[in-house]
Amino acid sequence: MTYVPPERDELPLDQTQRPDIAAAPGTGLPALGNGVDNQSAQPVDPFAGQPAVTVGYAETAAPVRDRVVFQFVWEAILLLLTLNALFLVYQRQDEIFGGDATLDSLGPYFASLTSLLLIVTGFGMTLRLGAVNLAVPAMPMLALGLPSLFVGSNPLVGLGYTAGAALVLAILFLVLTVVLRIPAWLAGVASLVVIAGSIPALTELAERVGSGEPGTWTNPGNVWLFAGAAALSAAGGLLGLLPGVRDRFSKVKGAADGTGDREAGSVFALFGGTFLALLLGGVAGFLPAVFGGGGTSSEWVLTGMFSVSTLSGLVLTPFVFLVVFLAGTSPWGRRGPVLGTVLATIAVWALLLVWNSLQGPASDPELFRNWTGALYAGLLLLGLFIAFGLDRLGRPKEPVDADTEQTTELSPYDPAFTNDGTGLFDPTLPDATPATR
Repeated sequence: MTYVPPERDELPLDQTQRPDIAAAPGTGLPALGNGVDNQSAQPVDPFAGQPAVTVGYAETAAPVRDRVVFQFVWEAILLLLTLNALFLVYQRQDEIFGGDATLDSLGPYFASLTSLLLIVTGFGMTLRLGAVNLAVPAMPMLALGLPSLFVGSNPLVGLGYTAGAALVLAILFLVLTVVLRIPAWLAGVASLVVIAGSIPALTELAERVGSGEPGTWTNPGNVWLFAGAAALSAAGGLLGLLPGVRDRFSKVKGAADGTGDREAGSVFALFGGTFLALLLGGVAGFLPAVFGGGGTSSEWVLTGMFSVSTLSGLVLTPFVFLVVFLAGTSPWGRRGPVLGTVLATIAVWALLLVWNSLQGPASDPELFRNWTGALYAGLLLLGLFIAFGLDRLGRPKEPVDADTEQTTELSPYDPAFTNDGTGLFDPTLPDATPATR
């Protein structure tokens, strides 16, 4: 039953016929019963002025991490390539080693591989942190250039000096990147210049506190040294697969490049990772100085122009770059290899052995050596393409945007499920009786 108001010109009969309803400011008095405003002839919103009612709860989205399956696929391919490179070395062992290869004849080569692997592992760690440090390849020249100080009569004390130098450079790198917001690569160049500029002062210090001949340790075997370096590299790669470590590395990258918060955990992780990387570079020079490695203390044998020597800060940098990228390390610090660093180091080393053993034609016997630079450039470009491809393939799938809140929705009117007489307002019900005036 719909109430029909009396004519406007009639006298009011009682209060029930003229209910006193205050209209909202700026609106006319709505006609009761039909839900239509007399002035605007628009439906009246029964929930006007009331906040929207929402039900449900908001869920915190789980962090979406990169996919590492493509990294393992590439490492399986890299394993096959490494085995092929070693087979080529085996086929040309007479030209390379001057005879059959034995463990004794391969001792100096394993020694050089140990140092190279330590440098590449340390440099890859800084790249994984998103704060590449170009001073890592220069760290071996401290112990190799100044063995009386960084080895000394007591190699343990010399190792302490090496760790102290790495600590000072790590603090300098941290101040430049986190405090002064200097880009990491520029801070690495500054650290490299500091190492080169401190050589005269370190030489003076070595004359005052150093000894004439550095002490030596008994060599456990260059094969075992290389096995230890390989196990260390693989352990670091496995540790980098842990979800907590990967999330922390992402935060460290933000703290280093200025895009994230400089929280205590990220700053400490950046400092610890940088110190460990620099220490590995320093140990790469300490090992040939204290064990001899079958060569001299100033140069540990490696074929080609790359060698672990007092000039390693310059000549090893391209070698380190091409190895870390061929291993699958992301240039943006998104992921790192597990066994890729070890495999890439062996593969490039074996390829250089084979390349340097090749003889050009009689008209140009130095043909292959003249094109060595082109080989390095090609390997570096190949490594960059591989690293970029793995980064694109390993990115997580784009998450589907979903509302975190659920809002109440009114179901359409269904006459079969009406419940008359409840007294509840239902805006979906149609008007039973047309409005009359």
